[in-house]
Amino acid sequence: MAVPVDNVIRFPERARGATSELDRSQTLAKARELMAQKLGEALGSLLPRIEENFLARGDASTGRVQRELYYRTRDVIHEKAQRLQSGLASAWLTLCEKKFELGEQAKTTQASKVPAELQLLDLDAMEQDLAVKAIASRLRSGCDEELFAVGHRLASLCGQTESRWLIEDLIAQALDQTLIETGVVGAAQIELLHALESHAVDAFGPTIQELNAFLVSRGVLPTLRRSYSPSVAGKKPPSDTGNAAETADIFSLLQKLVVPPLAHGGTAPVGLPMPGSLLGGAATAGMSLPGGASGQMTVSTEQVMASLNALQGAVLPPTADTALTASALRDFRASDTGQNLDYLQAVTVDIIATLFDFIFDDASVADPIKALVGRLQIPVLKVAMLDRTFFSSKAHPARRLLDGISRAAVRCGPHAGHDDPLYARIAEIVERLQNEFIQDTSLFDLLCVELEAFLEGQEAAADDRAVQAVPLVAEQEQHELAALAADQVLASWLAMPLPAAVTDLLHHEWRKLLIRHHLSGDDVAWGVAMSTVGELVASVQPQSDVQSRKRLAARLPTLVRRICEGLDKLQVTDDRRLALTDQLFTLHAAVLRGAVPAVVTNARPILPAAEPVAAEIASERIDCGETHLDRIFLSPGTAPPRSAQSDHAQSLVAGLQRGDWLEFANPESGPVRYRLSWISPQRGILLLTNPQSPRAMSVSPDALALKIERGEATILAVEPMFDRAVNRALATLQAA
Repeated sequence: MAVPVDNVIRFPERARGATSELDRSQTLAKARELMAQKLGEALGSLLPRIEENFLARGDASTGRVQRELYYRTRDVIHEKAQRLQSGLASAWLTLCEKKFELGEQAKTTQASKVPAELQLLDLDAMEQDLAVKAIASRLRSGCDEELFAVGHRLASLCGQTESRWLIEDLIAQALDQTLIETGVVGAAQIELLHALESHAVDAFGPTIQELNAFLVSRGVLPTLRRSYSPSVAGKKPPSDTGNAAETADIFSLLQKLVVPPLAHGGTAPVGLPMPGSLLGGAATAGMSLPGGASGQMTVSTEQVMASLNALQGAVLPPTADTALTASALRDFRASDTGQNLDYLQAVTVDIIATLFDFIFDDASVADPIKALVGRLQIPVLKVAMLDRTFFSSKAHPARRLLDGISRAAVRCGPHAGHDDPLYARIAEIVERLQNEFIQDTSLFDLLCVELEAFLEGQEAAADDRAVQAVPLVAEQEQHELAALAADQVLASWLAMPLPAAVTDLLHHEWRKLLIRHHLSGDDVAWGVAMSTVGELVASVQPQSDVQSRKRLAARLPTLVRRICEGLDKLQVTDDRRLALTDQLFTLHAAVLRGAVPAVVTNARPILPAAEPVAAEIASERIDCGETHLDRIFLSPGTAPPRSAQSDHAQSLVAGLQRGDWLEFANPESGPVRYRLSWISPQRGILLLTNPQSPRAMSVSPDALALKIERGEATILAVEPMFDRAVNRALATLQAA
């Protein structure tokens, strides 16, 4: 075979001219349209699964804000499924058209838009950008070979022989653009992007394969083979600075907290800023620059992990005297190995130590739980060193386990003891991590599943108690509705000047009779009782002429009979019946003689606004099998005065949803916590349970609002402790 005299590799002629410009253009257009169709179909098949997932996450979430976000995102998916499906196809075609027209220029333009440094105030945009990149990264790791092939084949159709299309980036950008154009923005957009990431390979991997098969069938580089390992060629050599777009995450922000810039450039020594309440000796323990003294070599990752493994095994179980500080991490930084860490390792240690300081300073977590969490310092540090996405990814196994512990901490309350079942379960989890965790984060996944199963089991037991109590609450609600109906129809009569005996009868026996008829749903009996009230009131009005008194005398036997029948239904005692009938007989005798009976003006006067009726909270205990129901309500006839505080409390109660947690003051046993299990549909009565107690509580909205206003009840904000620590750290950085 003759060797070419130049340095140009000759392609066989059949390959060089096999596809004309027209054929390439048509093939590219059909490839774009095929991919658009398949992407839309894939998303359409995926959305119902994601919708169910958000619904399940909402049901399982204990945080009101987080649960509302999950439910809202689920509703958005349900309402806009068709628009999302067609929107993805359209966004894909648009992005492909730009890619085809701009070619390599598109890369330059895109690269120029990468910010030189993070803007602290644009955290949402940063998280959105990270979520989009995560989708592309997930596709790269799961479909690397197919993406390599289809990228080169599409680039070949465009005449770009020295590059390839990054299909994974286009898919991720198309998904993001679709959400924006359909109005899915903000927190819902980020949550949906994260959900799409977890299903990206399963949903869009087959679509990429179909596109490859189509291009091969059209003769586009049919024998293309990858001649190198993606693990080597697909990665850039390590760099101290790294790529700004890849490292622009929470870690970069937190790094500024522990390594503030100097006024004249350079970097300050790595130290450990502390929350205000923890300032003291620990806050002054500044660390030297990472890398040790000038000329010293940094230790290897293997040495670091070996040192951390030894320290992890030496951490003692918590005791009552355990100091709630990140001492384990400071001990490590003060060791020979810690003094010779490389820059990123040292910064990671200081960030984790700072975040644990914020956790230990969190008043909403009981000290025994904090002590258990303190034993996780070394395992969490190892996770953060192995994978810095730990800081920005809430789906990370270690983050999810910390979130689960946060949920458990809410149930334990501020006075959790060592005999608490949840405390014991958390202690078991911590012990296993201490003893078994080396570098494989799958252990966090396993323990997270076990903790979730334990928490769900407790919630199921509480829900069973709620099921037993619901009929009682519903019965009480119907009784309250009947009482409201009776009071409403009697109000106009009782506002009239009436004799004391009539007012007494209407206030007591006849009100009870109306409530009874309302509960039974007997409209005929209700009507008879109401007409009897009208006749009774008319019968005690002055009669000025003889004819009127004769007509009254003719009606009185029927009226008295109806009153007696009503008293019979209520089984009124003989003494009470005799007293009522005697008083009514005396009244009617006086009216028949032409006399004017004495009346009571407005038996229940409306007090002026300056003297409101003092609100009183009443309670009663009802037993229902193994469930004991404490019923809390406002005493009849009382109501809290309106104020800005009461309006705020009412709005807080109106915003409660199933799964929210509340804490009630108890002078005898200390604060107790309940989970909202059910809200009655008519009067909004709240049924509260505790997974660790046989007691249940029903509380009316007005009574709960009054308790909140008085400081006797608190709605608990359930945010994962690690998220709270990160947010407080970033707030400290922004305030600096």
